[in-house]
Amino acid sequence: MIPRIYCPPIPDENSAIELADDTVRYLKSVLRLGPGDEVLFFDGTGWEYRAVIERIESRKGAARIVARQRVPLEIPVRITLAQALPKGDKMEFIVQKATELGAARVIPFRSSRTIPRRTEERAAKRLERWRRIAAEAAEQCGRGDVPEIAATVSYAEALGMARPGSVKVLFWESETERSVRSILKSEEARSAKEFFLVVGPEGGLSGEEAQAAREAGFLTASLGRLVLRVETAALAILAIFQYECGLIGALKGNMQDG
Repeated sequence: MIPRIYCPPIPDENSAIELADDTVRYLKSVLRLGPGDEVLFFDGTGWEYRAVIERIESRKGAARIVARQRVPLEIPVRITLAQALPKGDKMEFIVQKATELGAARVIPFRSSRTIPRRTEERAAKRLERWRRIAAEAAEQCGRGDVPEIAATVSYAEALGMARPGSVKVLFWESETERSVRSILKSEEARSAKEFFLVVGPEGGLSGEEAQAAREAGFLTASLGRLVLRVETAALAILAIFQYECGLIGALKGNMQDG
């Protein structure tokens, strides 16, 4: 199987490209590849590029693009996951799995029950790591794009980042009247092209935060009687929506020529 690597930007077909240090290190030290070996590059624009390694040294390398093809996977709806910052490194896991489950965008946010931490410098490094994890997950799962991983914002800012026309849902453990099933059966959800989904932290969102979301046009919904860990809740929600919208369970289409 030809290894698949995220490598933006990709020039025109039949061009030679210089490889970044981390790509060279991965090809040489992890995959044990050398001149003459083939790789697949993708740059997040929906295309894959077949390339042959021409040169690989200690920290430098080059490859030549010999063909390209359109990545066949089309995600039927655009889903944004707005996720309150969880404890520890759980956000890394959520970013990875949200990428595999087809999320178009992940927005980390601070809620009233988020444990304050991190300096600006550490926050920047953390964001860089999340974006690298998303790119690696896209490599693994065959996506032609890499989801946008936004910088951490406040709760109010996160609510304001929903695009016009999207179905906006906040999952709240104290909701007793509206279920995720009832939302997905609604006419609005069935015709929607975009969803904006909000998941709180370990301690949940406060009543004031839920009310602020309602005032901003969000529906509050319950996942059911089971109490899920924050990382489990986020992935369960994405899987449910992607199944209902046709990504999970759909057969793979035919490759399209470039």
